[in-house]
Amino acid sequence: MGIVIFSVPSGSNSGVISDDKDIVQKIENNSSFLGTSKDWGGFKTVTADIDKIREASVSENSTKNLSEAGENNMFEEIKLDNSSIEVPESCDLFETVIVNPAKFRELASNGTVNLNLMGEDYELKLQEREIQNPNVNSYLGYIVGKPQSSAFFTVKNDSIDACINVDFFNQSYGIASTDEKYDGKIVHLLWRCYSEGGEEEIKKHHSLDPLEFSLINSDKKSHEIHIKLLDFYNNSVYKENYKMNPGDEIFSPEINVEPGYYRYEIILDNKFTFEQRVVASYTANLGGSEKLHLNIRGDPDNPIEFVSEIA
Repeated sequence: MGIVIFSVPSGSNSGVISDDKDIVQKIENNSSFLGTSKDWGGFKTVTADIDKIREASVSENSTKNLSEAGENNMFEEIKLDNSSIEVPESCDLFETVIVNPAKFRELASNGTVNLNLMGEDYELKLQEREIQNPNVNSYLGYIVGKPQSSAFFTVKNDSIDACINVDFFNQSYGIASTDEKYDGKIVHLLWRCYSEGGEEEIKKHHSLDPLEFSLINSDKKSHEIHIKLLDFYNNSVYKENYKMNPGDEIFSPEINVEPGYYRYEIILDNKFTFEQRVVASYTANLGGSEKLHLNIRGDPDNPIEFVSEIA
């Protein structure tokens, strides 16, 4: 039995839902499967009876849809062993799904992946990130038309783990592999967290926290550094050139932007190019936007040290 932390279902129906590219397919989901509640690590949790989920998933409609997917060599109908899943009450919906990592890689290689997540269609723009493990692909991106969105995927040969923020404050999804298997294939969980009016509530009490950065030249030589800040759509929101003598320290002006993910593009001496991603947010709770600190050093293998801080 695998224990996985994810969301509590609320008023959803059993059935099969697949995205238009058949990457993720729902195989069961019904709030009536929830059993007794208890406390787990400070979270209120409930137990979902997988046996009941399994019985519901073999309805005539489900069997038909799973069979159609199987004809495309994408999915197979599965039956889980007698098991249960403990979930915290922080999220509102969950589904048990099976995935196709090979198909995801194929689509992501073109930069665009269309997914249907719990009845909502999203077009994701993704870029592969460098990773040392040859059997793992990592992707970073955003949802088209959602400036406060972000998407992170880790794709292995037999699993997909992901965090998809529709926006930072109201709605997000997660996909995680579990310890459950059928015929050697990994069962995944897809869940949704939703908080209506989350950002509006934060706006009442907190202001936007601007992005800022600092530069220190700790090297014995002078350097020229070009810094550009881009949003997730690669639109430039700030750019400046600096000439720094040994010991110089420079602080940027406040860069006022909307909440979201941003990317610094840094060019040192017109030779070395670096990137660093930061988050802009509200001055809420224990912090807000990330402040980036750059330290130029006399190390040819690592000429700039990056430190991100949330004040």
